[in-house]
Amino acid sequence: MINLEQPTVKTTKMDIGSKIKFFRIQKGLKQDDLARGIISVSYLSKIENNLTSPSEEVLRLLCERLEVSLIEQQDDTIFQELMSWYKLMTTSESQEIKRRYESLSKKIQSINTKTYMYFVLFELRYHLYLKNIDQSRMLIEKLQQFMDIFDIHMHYYFQKFYSIYEYRLNNFVQALEHLKVAEQLLQRNSNLEKSEEADLYYLFGLTYSQTMKEPLSITYTTKALQEFQAIYDFKRSAECQVLLGICYRRIGEYDRSEKSYLLAQKLSESLNNMYLQSLIYHNLGKLYSIQGHHEEAIKEYEKSYFLKQQDRPLSKLTSIYCILLEYDQIQNYEECRKWLKLGQELLTNPEDAIEYHYYFSIHESILEGNYEKFDQIFQEQALPYFQQKDLKEPLIIYAERLAQYFEASYKYKKASYYYSLGYKELKKQTFL
Repeated sequence: MINLEQPTVKTTKMDIGSKIKFFRIQKGLKQDDLARGIISVSYLSKIENNLTSPSEEVLRLLCERLEVSLIEQQDDTIFQELMSWYKLMTTSESQEIKRRYESLSKKIQSINTKTYMYFVLFELRYHLYLKNIDQSRMLIEKLQQFMDIFDIHMHYYFQKFYSIYEYRLNNFVQALEHLKVAEQLLQRNSNLEKSEEADLYYLFGLTYSQTMKEPLSITYTTKALQEFQAIYDFKRSAECQVLLGICYRRIGEYDRSEKSYLLAQKLSESLNNMYLQSLIYHNLGKLYSIQGHHEEAIKEYEKSYFLKQQDRPLSKLTSIYCILLEYDQIQNYEECRKWLKLGQELLTNPEDAIEYHYYFSIHESILEGNYEKFDQIFQEQALPYFQQKDLKEPLIIYAERLAQYFEASYKYKKASYYYSLGYKELKKQTFL
């Protein structure tokens, strides 16, 4: 974590010593390797920390060993390409994002230190976009070696992207810590674009929502919405409205929730954005379901499902599962069997979407009236998985279902166990 009170945080230019350190780390060299036969390790350390300046002869020898030239020309064209690529990552144009990454990867090798550092930072954002967690972790570890030679903009992006990494791991408290540092850095940067400020506020809204701090989530998401509206970014405005709808639903403001979703729907239709439309229909289904309007919920979930017809097959599982739950609520078991079969047909690989294997196995047992089998699957397979993955919603749903069954069967000890299990999770409720 950086000390924001230090006045020495760089703003634009890298010193010679910082560049030497950067290229040494890039080459995978230790200080001993670079200094050997040229200068002492202690003297190299002073140079790298910008405590002294090397002579021209020493600098030449160090550069020869590093196989670099420290005379750099800023390529503004490449830098603008980098910034454009980064901005594109807030859209859904995945093929274009990948194409630009491959193009920049080839160009970036001969570019100066500052531009390369930005490339590595945005490469981290790229892998977070693709949800490549292992690759993201490797890049974070790499960037941490350069933190003392970051300028203030680099520090900002690093903290922001680190928060996204923690969010991907469901480490929401840690994600908030990095976001707060990024926010302080943002306040010291008057030349960052409004879209950047809005995106940071949106990340705050998402993360506070995950920690069930709905008032803070609404505050930050509203700020993000205002910024996106001011720059006519309709896609991001729609995303903000969806998040507001989720927050309002959670605090029981159902009318306001529906209003936010419908505003988002108008924006997504004007953009012809199928992904957003599908997401909105799904959330409308959830809103109607929680109010007990199961027929309306099914209609919305089905709209979401059919918009995914051209999408990846496994993306349909969420809609199928939600529709199955709604038909179960209204005891339409014929439709339950129909949607259960659709879901099972998509699960051709045992390693794919493991939680859905459990959901469908459990519902198959319920439709068979075999609650002993349901109990066994839940205890031996589903419950450990739900707990490991912090999947609270299905844990609560199925614990309550089993509790009701065992209570009706006069097996009060088991009923009490499942009621207690569901209640404990309900108290920690953090699901969308």
